[in-house]
Amino acid sequence: MIDVNYSLRIAYNSALTGIAGVPVFYGAVPSTVSPDTYIVFRSITNTDASTMNSSDTDTTITVEIQTWTDGSNSGLSADMIARDVFNRVLPNPSGILTADGMQIVSTRLLNDTSPPPISQANRVYQSRVLTFGHKIYLRSDIS
Repeated sequence: MIDVNYSLRIAYNSALTGIAGVPVFYGAVPSTVSPDTYIVFRSITNTDASTMNSSDTDTTITVEIQTWTDGSNSGLSADMIARDVFNRVLPNPSGILTADGMQIVSTRLLNDTSPPPISQANRVYQSRVLTFGHKIYLRSDIS
C-alpha cells in the first residue's frame, strides 16, 4: 500500500488552479489572506479496497467553494465556480484527473450541498460543498 494523499493533493491543486479570480487552498485559508471567493479542498479519506492481485483504495475528497459579499449573496458565484470545478474534475463519467503512482479508475460525485447562507456583520457567506469519490489503483511506490 502506498500513500495517495500527496499525489491526490497535487492533482486537485493542478485541476482547480486557474479558475478566474478564485484562489485554491488545501486544508484551510491562510490567516494572512481574505479573498471574497475561494476554494478549499480537504478531508481526504482512504479505505483499502485491495484484492489479492492489486492495491486499491476507495478515496473521497471534499471541495468547498466559499463566497461572501456585503449586503446579500444570491449564491450565484458559488454555483458558477462549481460549474468550473465539475468541468475540471468530472467532465464525464470517467473523469480526467491523473496523479503520480496511481490510476484514478473512476470518479463520482458523492454529495453536493448548498448550506443556507450565513450572515456576519454586513457580510453574507454562501458556500457549496462537493464530495468526490475515486476508485484508485496503486501502480507504484513513489516514496
